[in-house]
Amino acid sequence: MRKLVLTSAIALAGTALLTASAGAQQREEQTLRGAAEAARQAAPMVDRSTDRALDMDIGPLLDALHPYSARGRHLTLREMGRRDDPDFEAKLHRSIYRGTARAAATLDAMANAAPSIRQFLRQMEAAIAGAVVEARRPLPPAAYGPPRDGYDAPPPPPPPGDEDDDDGAPW
Repeated sequence: MRKLVLTSAIALAGTALLTASAGAQQREEQTLRGAAEAARQAAPMVDRSTDRALDMDIGPLLDALHPYSARGRHLTLREMGRRDDPDFEAKLHRSIYRGTARAAATLDAMANAAPSIRQFLRQMEAAIAGAVVEARRPLPPAAYGPPRDGYDAPPPPPPPGDEDDDDGAPW
């Protein structure tokens, strides 16, 4: 039942994508490309914002979380990160730029793949429509009767026994 609901939902979503006009499809691809460019341009801003956040004093927060420990700590996120990894900041900045580059590349790939995805959805829609037609077709009367002569049913499984099926293993 879940497969049927999922298949129906995919078919409806595909139909919605397919019925969009050519202009709407172009706008969709342009939106994806614009989002990719926005991700590329956002990297320096995210980097600067993260740099400022690293200077935040989290000592009072730690005091609140650990009320019975020494009070009045002064500790920044930058100090906390450097304590565990001396290359913390360089890795963080690299991660920001790589992450935004990956996001941009993903959005570009989605924009490039949109026509192929639409084609696949059209094929899937046709296959589902054919399956629905086939499922509604009644079975021939012979399908409801007893087994045909010469029908070889699979043999029943052997009854449970004390066969040595473990090749002599002691357990």
